[in-house]
This record gives sequence, C-alpha cells and structure tokens, in this order.
Amino acid sequence: MLGLYGTTVGAGTLFLPVEVGTRGPLVLILMLVLGLPLALIPHVLLCRVYMRESQVDNGTLPIFGSFFSGRGERAIMLFYCVTFFPVTLVYGISLVNALNDYFSTHLHLGMMNRGLLSFIVIAGLYAVLNKGRDRVVGTMSALALPFACAILFIALIQIPLWDFSHLTRAFHRSNDMPLAESFKNIWLTLPLITFSFCCAPLISPLASYYREKQNGGEQKAVRMIRLAYVAIFFSIIFFVLSCVLSISHETFVSAKAHNLNVLSVIGGDGGYRAVYFVAPFIAIIGMMKSFLGVSLSVAETFTRLLTPRADTPAAKKRGKLLAFLVMFGITFGVVYADLDAITLIETICGPLIAILLFLIPTWLIYTRQELRALRGFTAAIVVFSGLATLSALFYAMV
Repeated sequence: MLGLYGTTVGAGTLFLPVEVGTRGPLVLILMLVLGLPLALIPHVLLCRVYMRESQVDNGTLPIFGSFFSGRGERAIMLFYCVTFFPVTLVYGISLVNALNDYFSTHLHLGMMNRGLLSFIVIAGLYAVLNKGRDRVVGTMSALALPFACAILFIALIQIPLWDFSHLTRAFHRSNDMPLAESFKNIWLTLPLITFSFCCAPLISPLASYYREKQNGGEQKAVRMIRLAYVAIFFSIIFFVLSCVLSISHETFVSAKAHNLNVLSVIGGDGGYRAVYFVAPFIAIIGMMKSFLGVSLSVAETFTRLLTPRADTPAAKKRGKLLAFLVMFGITFGVVYADLDAITLIETICGPLIAILLFLIPTWLIYTRQELRALRGFTAAIVVFSGLATLSALFYAMV
C-alpha cells in the first residue's frame, strides 16, 4: 500500500498546487468530485485484467502479454517501455538538479561536476532496482512514510495562514470568464486529475505479487489499491487545499512562469525558514520514489523485450544485465545533458499513458472471452473517461 502511495504522491504532487492555484477553484472542485473515481476505478480494472493474465513463470510482471501473440506481445511491451521510460528520465533530471541546487544554494559548495553527480545518482538508483521487485517496493515503502509526514507537516503549518478570500477572489475571476473559457478549463483539467493520481507502473508488480501462491489473490490486491487511494486522495487534496488557501494567486502565477514547485514558493518566504532547509530533502525523496516506482516495471519489461527466448537462469541474468546497461546509458546521457523532457511527457507520454490506463484494458475486456466477467458499467465509465482525457490532451497539443 505504501508502495502505491509512494509512486503516486511524489515529485508531481509538488507542482499540483501551482496548477490548481493558477487555473482557479473550478479545478479544485472538479478534483474533489472526480479525483477518486477517475483514479481508483481505472487502476482497479487494470489490476483485475493483470490478475487474469496467464502467468508465464513465477515473478514475471504482467503487461497484457498473454492476451496477444507473437509480434503483438512484443509490440505491447515496446509500447509500455516507450510510454513510461521517458518519465524516469524526467525524474532523473529533476533529482540531479535538486541535489546540485542544494549543494550550491544551501551548503554553498558551488556547483558540483554534473557528470560525476549524475553517474553517482543514477548508479545508486539502478543498484536498488537490481535488487528486484520486493526490495524496490520495500525501499519505496520506507521512503513513502517520511514523504507523507513531510507533506502533512507542510499542510498543517500553513493552517494559521489560511485566507478564504483567496478562494472568493478566484471565484470572482471565474465568474468574469466567458462560459466557453470556463468549460475549456474544466475539460483540460481531466488529464491533470488523471495523471496526478496515476500509479499505473506499480500495478503490474502488485498484481505479480498477489497472484503468487499464499499472497491473497485478486481480492487482496484490489483491497490494497482501494486503501492506498483513500490515503492518496485525502493527503493530496489536503495538501493542495492548504497551499491554495495560504498562497496568493499572483505567487502561483509567478511560480508557474519560472517553472517552480510549491516548496520553492514556500521556501522563499522568511516565515518558513525551517521548511526552506527541509524542502530539498522532501523533493529529493519524492523524486527517488517516483523514479523507482516507474522504473521497476519498465526494467522488467525491457529485459523481456531484449531476451524473449531466455529459458535458463544464466540467459535471464545476461538479458537483465544488457537491459540495465542500455537503460543506464540512456538515462545517464539524458540526465548529464539536462535535456528538457517535460515537453515529451506532455505531448507524447501523456496520451500514451491514457491509452494504456483506460483504453487498452477495456478493449481487451470486450474482445477477450476470458475477461468477459469484467464487462459492464465500470468498464463503460473507464472507456468514457479515457476518451475524454485523450480528447483534452490532444486539444492542448494543437
């Protein structure tokens, strides 16, 4: 449950208050109404599909592979890697930048050699990944608790600064907008809600664990997802609400213009000196959790993609080494170059994640007889949500 929480409530959560603060209260209301069903229902359905996938061997992560054959199975694995691997690159870049900024701004040591720092950070993360599914999830669970406490702490210390006039002024600004503009803002909020509460990369390892003997099966897996999302939803909403009530709209606009997360905004205020020193560690923990949570299933899938016929332990070990070397080399190169991968995430990976989370599972449900028990109202809601999210994403790209 903490692993799911750690994947969802991570680095992206720190930018969410800035988005809500600039877009207005309608976004917050929509998150309150649709956040839990838009996030929980697709992930539960995805888990149920994974649980019904044929298990090739013990420990293999389900990625829809058994529902396809031959080239189709390899195509879906490649699609999965192309969707989520760039997300890990963004987290890697952000993590190295945060560490470099901490050394120079807080410790006054000057900027470190980016090549050396990038190598140490990425090598350390891949060393954890190399330990396997259970060790990665255990590490994420250990990191999730202090991160959750830090988010709660930041939300609580802002309560004395809550100013409900921030909301009333925001409602007045919304009333002055044309109806078409308000509808557009609500429509374009759907992707924000979907991806702010997304932990799809960890659903595959979760399903792999719970479908092993004596681990509880589908019923327990679904229960873990539901419990995790209750914690995810209320912690994120409370954090966002506290930030929106204590920080002005103008500050959020400035933060968005300079691509800053909410901790940077809080840190710039002299009344938050403790947070100023703690904030970098909170952000670093969040990015480490997010990197590990997304990379776990990507690394396993990429290994299977490179070695489809590895049938001995030695062959599997060589395949895993090759996959890790390729991924490490690409990650190190991109992080060292400090490329702007955000545009790639927004314009390419965003729609691909929506396809993977919403549309592929429901398409399989209505085309595969072994999944016919999942057909019904829930699947229809997921299809509708996926199409609406995709339409908003493609509209934003035009």
